[in-house]
Amino acid sequence: MKLSLYDALQNPEQIIETMKDADIATLALVLTYITSDLSYLEKIKPYVKGAFDYAVNVPEDISLEIRSALTKKLLKITNKNNKLNKFNPIENKYLDQLMSVGVGTEVAKEYIPMMEEELNFDTFSARDHFIDNIKKHKNKPKVIIVGSGLCGILAVIKLSKANIPFTIIEKNDSIGGTWYENNYPGCGVDTPNHVYAYSFEPSFEWKEFYSKRDSIYKYLQHCVNKFDLTKHIKFNTTVESIKYDESLKIWKSTIIYEGIKTTIESNIVISAVGQLNKPSLPDISGIETFNKPLIHTAKWDKNYNFNNKIVALIGTGASGMQVAPELAKITKKLIIFQRTPHWIIANPNYHRKLSKGKKWVLENIPYYASWYRLQLFWGFCDGIHESLCKDPNWHFPERSINHTNERFRINMIKHIESLVGDDKELLDKVIPDYPPYGKRMLMDNNWFKMLKKENVNLITDKINYINQNSITTINKSYNIDAIVAATGFNAGKMIWPIKVIGKKGINLNDYWENDNPRAHIGITVPNFPNFFMMYGPNTNLAHGGSIVFQGECQIRYILGCINLLLEKNYNNMDCKIESYIQYNTKLDEQHGKMVWTHNKVDSWYRNKSGRVTTNSPWRLVDYWNFTREPKETDYIFN
Repeated sequence: MKLSLYDALQNPEQIIETMKDADIATLALVLTYITSDLSYLEKIKPYVKGAFDYAVNVPEDISLEIRSALTKKLLKITNKNNKLNKFNPIENKYLDQLMSVGVGTEVAKEYIPMMEEELNFDTFSARDHFIDNIKKHKNKPKVIIVGSGLCGILAVIKLSKANIPFTIIEKNDSIGGTWYENNYPGCGVDTPNHVYAYSFEPSFEWKEFYSKRDSIYKYLQHCVNKFDLTKHIKFNTTVESIKYDESLKIWKSTIIYEGIKTTIESNIVISAVGQLNKPSLPDISGIETFNKPLIHTAKWDKNYNFNNKIVALIGTGASGMQVAPELAKITKKLIIFQRTPHWIIANPNYHRKLSKGKKWVLENIPYYASWYRLQLFWGFCDGIHESLCKDPNWHFPERSINHTNERFRINMIKHIESLVGDDKELLDKVIPDYPPYGKRMLMDNNWFKMLKKENVNLITDKINYINQNSITTINKSYNIDAIVAATGFNAGKMIWPIKVIGKKGINLNDYWENDNPRAHIGITVPNFPNFFMMYGPNTNLAHGGSIVFQGECQIRYILGCINLLLEKNYNNMDCKIESYIQYNTKLDEQHGKMVWTHNKVDSWYRNKSGRVTTNSPWRLVDYWNFTREPKETDYIFN
């Protein structure tokens, strides 16, 4: 159905039929919102049990009643411009009831403001709280943004709304960051794409519930074009250093374009380089002597022909999970070298396509996309956070950390056994011995089915060394045609290799002891005034949410800082060391209670000393509160 809403409503029976493809719980929320009739909530309440899929099993007579009533109401209030004539939406005091019924559990009061903001029904978004005030000021600071990935694009959209002058420095020849650089087969998101989009810019182009790389990259290109950002971007330009001039109180960034160095000045620098942008090759003896193709998933070679080749895959994390099933389809032999197995979640939506009817409803039925996003957001919110906290009285601490975590473990083992339980040797290789969520959780991309294919071999022996054409373990040598390294990134070496020099000549990398990055709220660091980070230390999410949510929280905080500078007529603000230490002390204490510091877990979340440097230990609602506005008492102003 490609008709507009108004035209579709001229055939009520057809639109009622089309809405069968939509989630009935979401339709009921829309109907309740535009009619203020709470009785529809009572009709669906017994059938909505929880998150992730709201096409709940409501009896057809109730479903038909909701679809018919919604069609009738829309027919009455929709004009020829596909806009709604004036109507009285439900009062805000009832929104908590809609939310609670819609997600299948009571939404606690502390979450209501955050959830209302996520709905974003008003033309003015609460996340743009500081923008109008900033626009009133004539003399605004000049900003340099490093990186045009998801966070960099988000930052400049908000800066442009505030009429703040800015320039983006991008090392690649295109925007997109990790979604430009990673183009290996199978690359995609493991967050539902309807929440992997800016809250202010929904997309109706998604074809799947979990989109692949090309769709995400296309979405980011759309945003850059819509907000006319390309003219502000310096492509193919690397940042060599960013140095603070204490006498002038400005930042001087040395950039390199076509071999020529220049220096640009700014009042503010925003680093949007993120955590996942520097590929890491495995530290294996002799790897440098391998004289055949060695391809990292983040540096994919599209020209190499994998057909009928014997290929080694090193690494079984997120990128390995995605690329391996694609390689298994075309290689003569795929030999997978696994250091430790990962816990893998069965998700029936992971490979599902959006039906034409569902796509039409998302794009055309008013408020449907907002309520649907809210339901997904809640499903990937803080529901499991408590299960990732250690119970000091738990009886089986070597395999799980609390009762719920143990239940997760049992259910995931059942899923694994249902697929490979008839192969005891394989089963023993793929069940982790550490608690669920200790490492990054993976969506089952038909991984276990792939492992049973005749041309796939899973090796768990440690690799001793690599020579010119083979990989040797403690038990055997394997002659191979190519190595694919799905070995992740140097996530702990944030901002490196850019030299960031703050007050008193302090090098940020030295300040962080090379692999121990810290920041106040993940955004600011003492002695580096007017230097802000997005997707900085301890802001990665491993319990739920998405980097989009974190990014929107961070740019609001940064805009709040800019607003403070303008309102107080200051040149710069520098994070107090006391605030920095206090925040990170609490953060480390919280991490000590979390699954990522379990004694059996060693992952890219942690540095060499075992400290978690990448992940946030906070609930989303906590971080949302931390970043609503900066506290003046956390900063020294000049």
